[in-house]
Amino acid sequence: MQLSISRCGGVALAALALSVGVSPSALAEDYPNKPIQMIVSYGAGGSTDTMARIFAKYAEEALGQRVVVVNKPGAGGELGWVHLANADPDGYTLGLINSPSVETHPFTRADTVGYSLDDLQPLANVVTDPGVLAVAADSPWQSLEELVAAVRAEPRSVTVSHEGVGGDDHLAALNFAAAAGIDLNFVSFNGNAEATAALLGGHIDAFEGNMSEAAAHINEGEVRGLAVWSNQRMEAIADVPTGAEQGYEVVSSASRGLALPAGVPDDVYARLLEVTREVIENPEFEAELARLNMPLDPLYGDEYAASLKASQDSLKAVWDQDPWIEP
Repeated sequence: MQLSISRCGGVALAALALSVGVSPSALAEDYPNKPIQMIVSYGAGGSTDTMARIFAKYAEEALGQRVVVVNKPGAGGELGWVHLANADPDGYTLGLINSPSVETHPFTRADTVGYSLDDLQPLANVVTDPGVLAVAADSPWQSLEELVAAVRAEPRSVTVSHEGVGGDDHLAALNFAAAAGIDLNFVSFNGNAEATAALLGGHIDAFEGNMSEAAAHINEGEVRGLAVWSNQRMEAIADVPTGAEQGYEVVSSASRGLALPAGVPDDVYARLLEVTREVIENPEFEAELARLNMPLDPLYGDEYAASLKASQDSLKAVWDQDPWIEP
């Protein structure tokens, strides 16, 4: 392996506004005039939640209103994205979306999924975070090859975390397993904070997550990084070799961005896009993310939306040819 929602309320409001001679644009002139909710589709304490709370702090300053982070974890992010897609498109609900999970769920769960990419209006990508495979410091495996040898001797003997089928963690581990010719035993978590706790507590054998989530634990000696799934070593974890250095041509990362429910008024969208760009380009925001080893990778508006669609098309082509499934 390589790698419909009711908008009746909004329509009625627009019709009422026009009937009394007020344009929908005029309705947004005082936006925002109440707190904004930010949906995070993973648990508190993970990298997505952490980035959201930092972003919210700076967005509040620019908007003059509170931005309240609400965690809605479950089903590999799907529960939160369904909530976002079904929210009123009035600019008072936005959310974090995680690539590739947000693209893969609509076709890997076609019979049950509660949203599509068309139900979301992307604002901007913020971070692209390379994948890492790690074990606890007291693990018997000192290298990727030692882990591979253990699994070859006893298939499915090694438990590995991920955040949901079709997410970057899951796909990275699947691609590594395919390249190594091994069969791993996957365990799903509602966020990498949970997965890290499970690793440190001895409940799983290996952690498949992202650099920002693993770097501090690696540098403090609590966790041993076996591979970073990037094209080159990362400065934050410079002693961790790439997969390619060890013979496994696997490249994987997670992108975290912002989106709104589809149908937000143009001027409200423009205001939020302006604020999003202002936050991302704020040197203090950049410095906070840098301290957390979260690599900024901004992409805005239509360009971001087009990249998500292209990613979905590419991943679906792989799925159609060789579906990945939960082992």
